[in-house]
Amino acid sequence: MRLTVTLYAMFRADVGRRTVTVDVGAERPTVADALACLEREHPELSGRLLVDGEVPTTVTVLHDGRLVDRERPEVITLEPGDELSLAPPVTGGSSGRDR
Repeated sequence: MRLTVTLYAMFRADVGRRTVTVDVGAERPTVADALACLEREHPELSGRLLVDGEVPTTVTVLHDGRLVDRERPEVITLEPGDELSLAPPVTGGSSGRDR
């Protein structure tokens, strides 16, 4: 199954493109399969997307716009037409008291 992945910030800079398409060869591919495939096809991402089967805190993974559980990327099965996005974690913000 072919999957489109949108890259943001450092991932986009490292790969040199905003989107990439990967061929996830598993019969019932998961988010973990897609991340492993990305690491294989783009060596500049190797070791940055999965560590011991989990998504490290330095990566935010969205599946069709929804946050992927870092500890369980293998439980989300991908379907044709699904999209993944990779971005650095979102930090900071305002508690509303600064207004």
